[in-house]
Parts: sequence; structure tokens; C-alpha cells
Amino acid sequence: MEWAKQAVVQVGDWVSGTSLEDEKIIGYVDSMDLYGIVRVMVTQSDREEAIGYMVNSMRFKLEKLESNVLTSEADLRSLMDLALMTRDQEWFNELGAALRATKSNGHIQLAAGTEGLKPVSRRIKID
Repeated sequence: MEWAKQAVVQVGDWVSGTSLEDEKIIGYVDSMDLYGIVRVMVTQSDREEAIGYMVNSMRFKLEKLESNVLTSEADLRSLMDLALMTRDQEWFNELGAALRATKSNGHIQLAAGTEGLKPVSRRIKID
């Protein structure tokens, strides 16, 4: 009953696990189908060629990563780079607003209307 202990993975969640080709991956869920196949946008992998591309995995091969609170300007800039790589203009604009608020207040404060920020995960080194 190992699968019963795992948090339910949904579209937009940050996950780690293995792909169908047995690559270790970290990324976010782009889509899922009724058969348990999950498409993951890879941000880290033990196979360099997979980074920045979609790979398929099975739902039971993935673990949901914990969401962390943004803690620094560097975190926001890294996420803005990811938003550019994935061509997600809306997310980029939300992160830009949060960065501007950070610079003016000295701490991270999300601008009005950014409740829909995507979950954030710190980089995790894969052995």
C-alpha cells in the first residue's frame, strides 16, 4: 500500500521520480491522462538531454515535492528564468511583480492578483 501514502499528484505540482525510460527527474506536471501516464516538464535530470523537455512517467513513479515559500530575490530570478524557458508569460509577469515588491519593501510580498502562483521547489541534487 505504498501508493496510498503518497500525496495525490495533480497538474502543476512539482514532482520527483523516474520517467518511463528510467531517468531520474525533477519537474512539474504538465498533464495527466486517465491511464496514469503523466507528462512532466523536466527541470533537473540525471540525463542532461531531458532538461527543458517533456517526458512521460507513471503516476506511481512520482512523488509530490513540498511547496516552499520564496525566500530571496535570487529565488524569484531563478523562477523567472524558468518561466522564460517554458514561455509562461503570465507566470513571468506575476514573478516580476513579486520581484518589484521585494525591491521596494526589502522582503517578498506578492502583488494583488498573484494568488495563482505556481508551486515552488528548491533545487535538489540528484545522485
